[in-house]
Amino acid sequence: MSRKALCLSFALFSILAAGVLAPAAHAQVLYGSLTGNVTDPSGAAVPNVKVEALNSGTGVSRTATTDDGGSYSFNDLQPGIYKITYSAPSFRTVVQENVQILANNLRRLDTQLSVAQLSEAITVSGSAIALQTDRADVNVEIQKTQIANLPFTGNAGRNWQALYKIIPGFSPPAELHSDAGNPQRALGTNVNGASYSNNNTRLDGATVSYPWLPHIVAYVPPADAVETVNIVSNSFDAEQGMAGGSAINVAIKSGTNDYHGSAHWFHTNSAMRARNFFNATNGIPKNILNQGGFTFGGPILKNKLFFFTDWERTVRREFRSVFQTVPTDAMKRGDFSSLPVPTAIAQIYDPSSGTTLANRQLFPGQIIPASRIDIAATRMNALLPAPNQTTYPNNYFAAGSYQFNRDNFDIKVNYNPTDKSSMFARYSFSPSDIFDPPALGPAGGNAIAGGQPGNSPGRIQSASVGGTYTITPRLLADATLGFTRQRLGSINVDIDKNYGLDDLQIPGTNGADRLQGGYPRFNVSGISAFGNPNVSNPFLFRDNQWVVGGNLSYIRGVHNFRFGGEYTYYTINHFQPQAAFGPRGGFNLTGGVTSLQGGPVPGQFNGYADFLLGLPNAMGKDVQYINPAAVRMPGWGFYARDQWQVTRKLTVNFGARFERYPFATRDHRGGERYDPETNLVLIGGLGNTPTDTGVKVPTLQVAPRLGIAYRVDEKTVIR
Repeated sequence: MSRKALCLSFALFSILAAGVLAPAAHAQVLYGSLTGNVTDPSGAAVPNVKVEALNSGTGVSRTATTDDGGSYSFNDLQPGIYKITYSAPSFRTVVQENVQILANNLRRLDTQLSVAQLSEAITVSGSAIALQTDRADVNVEIQKTQIANLPFTGNAGRNWQALYKIIPGFSPPAELHSDAGNPQRALGTNVNGASYSNNNTRLDGATVSYPWLPHIVAYVPPADAVETVNIVSNSFDAEQGMAGGSAINVAIKSGTNDYHGSAHWFHTNSAMRARNFFNATNGIPKNILNQGGFTFGGPILKNKLFFFTDWERTVRREFRSVFQTVPTDAMKRGDFSSLPVPTAIAQIYDPSSGTTLANRQLFPGQIIPASRIDIAATRMNALLPAPNQTTYPNNYFAAGSYQFNRDNFDIKVNYNPTDKSSMFARYSFSPSDIFDPPALGPAGGNAIAGGQPGNSPGRIQSASVGGTYTITPRLLADATLGFTRQRLGSINVDIDKNYGLDDLQIPGTNGADRLQGGYPRFNVSGISAFGNPNVSNPFLFRDNQWVVGGNLSYIRGVHNFRFGGEYTYYTINHFQPQAAFGPRGGFNLTGGVTSLQGGPVPGQFNGYADFLLGLPNAMGKDVQYINPAAVRMPGWGFYARDQWQVTRKLTVNFGARFERYPFATRDHRGGERYDPETNLVLIGGLGNTPTDTGVKVPTLQVAPRLGIAYRVDEKTVIR
C-alpha cells in the first residue's frame, strides 16, 4: 500500500471510530461498477493488461489497465450489457460477452490469461449474473425481465411497486390515501420493521418522494418504461443517506443503437369479476379498467445520441353505491308522531319551554310547528332525496359513476459527446382528473367512493439530468440534478356559489375567497351527513423537490476512494384548513337541544329535530389566514469512503457520511410550535422569538459506515 493511500485510509478509519450513529439515507447511485483480477495459469498476477469495456447497446467503450497486483476497476458504467476484452503481449486475448452491469452494483469478473502460441483469442459467451462478492450492503435488483413476466396489478392498473412483496424484509405493499391525494396510486411498505416513511426513492437521480406524505412517492412511471429497480435495505454505503428502511433507485430505460418498441393494453371489466356471495341477486356492478400505452427508443446518432419515450393512459369507470340515511317526508315537516322505526318513540322537547326537568315540555303530538322550522333547514330539506328503501336506517340507496383518468409520459435522451464523457436528460409528466360524486346529489354528502367529493385535477412533473466525465483513467466525476413538482387538488362541485351565505342565509359561512364556496357541513346524529362533510375539501397542494449532487472516484492500487455530496430542498405550499368544521363552516347537531336536560340520552331523532330548529350543539369555521401555508426544508450531506481490496477474497468498505438538516421555516418567517411550559404558541421571527423558535438541531450528524465482505468462493460470500 502506498503511503498516501495508507494515510487516507487511516484518516477515514479515525472518522469512523469517532463517529456516532446517525439516522438514515438518499439513494443516488445511477451507475454500475466492474472489478476483477487477471492472472496467468500459475495464478500469478498479470500487470499492464489492457481491459476494454464495450457497451453492446450504445457502442461506448472504456479502457483500464491492470496494476502490479493484476487488478482493474471501472466506475460509473452506464447499466447495460457489455463485452469485456482482455489483451496483453504474449497472452491470448480473452473476450467476455453478455456481461450485465446493473445500477448500484459492483460486478466481479476475474480472468485467467494463457500464453499465446499464435495470434488467437478466446471468447466466453453468456456470462450469468454473479453473486456480489465485493460489497457488504444488502442489495436487491428487480430487473425489466421480472417486471415484464411477473403478474401484478392494482385498482389503477399495473404497478411495479407490487413486486416489493417478493423482496425479503418487505411487508406486502398497500395502496394508501385517496385517489385525489395519491393519483399515482403509489404503494407503501415497511422494510425490516422500520416505518414506511423511512424509505427513499429516486427516479434517475431525482427525488420523487412525497414531501407531505413521505411514505409514498410522487411519481410512478409505467411498468414497461422501467429498466431496473435497485434496492438497498441494510449496511448502506457512505454514499447513501436518509434511508432507515430502504434506499430505492429506479432507472428509466434508455435508447440503444437499435430501434425497439412495445405496445400494451390491460383490460378488466365486471364480467371478469366474481359475484359478491352476500349480494348475489343484484349482480356485479360496473367496474371497467383500461390501461394501454407504448414504448419506443433508438438512435438519433449512432454511438452518440439516443432517445427513449413512453406513454400510458389509465381509465377507470366504476358504478359505486352506498347506503345512506335520510329523513322521511313527515320528518321534514317536523312530524315525529309516526316514525320509520315502529318500535321507536320520539321524545322531542321544546327548548323554548325551559331548561330544567320540571318545566321542559314535549312538543304537542311530537310535531314541531311549521313556523318554528328554520329557513336554512327548509331549503336544505328541499335538496335532500326522498327514501328509496323500506328499511331504517339505511333507507336510501345512493349510486353514481366514479371516474378516474390519468396519463403518464416519459422521454429520456442519452448523449456521449466523447469517449470520456456521457450525459442524460429525462422529463416525466402525469396529468390526472378524478370525479367522485357526492352521495346525496344536490344535497352533497360524503363522496360515494369514499374519497374527495367533486373534481380532483392533478399534474405531476419530474426531471433529471446527469453526466460522467473521465478526468484520467483513475479519476472520474459524476453529477446529477433533479426536480419534481406536484400540483394536486380537489374542488367541491358547489364551490362557485355561496350557498351557505346566500341560499341558506347563515352569516359567517362562506367568504370572499372562492375556496370557501359551497354548502356548509351538517353533521346530524341519526342521519347521514350532508352539505359538504369533508373538512379537508377543497385542497390545493403545490410541492417541489430539488436535489443536486456530485461524486469523485479515485482508484489507487487496491483502494477505490469515493467522495461526494448533495443538497436537497423541499417546499410545501398548501391550502387545506382541515380542522373541525371546514372552510365553509360547519354545524354539529347531536340532539342535546331537544332532549331533556339531565334526563336520558338523546334519541336517534333528536339530532334532526335540532336541525329543523336551527339550533346546533356546536358550530364553527376553519380559516387558513396564510394561503398557501408554506414550509421550506433544506438539507445537505457529504461523505468519504474507501473500498479496500485487502486480498483477492477480502474487501473492506469504510467511511463516514456527514449530514445537516436545519430547522424547517416558512417562506416569509420561521416556523411555529406550541410551548407546553408557557402554554403559548411561539411564532418564529415575530417579537423576541427566534426563527427556530428555540429548537436547536444538531449542527452536523455523523453516520459511520463499515462493511466487510469475504468471498469464500464464487457462490458463497460472508458479509
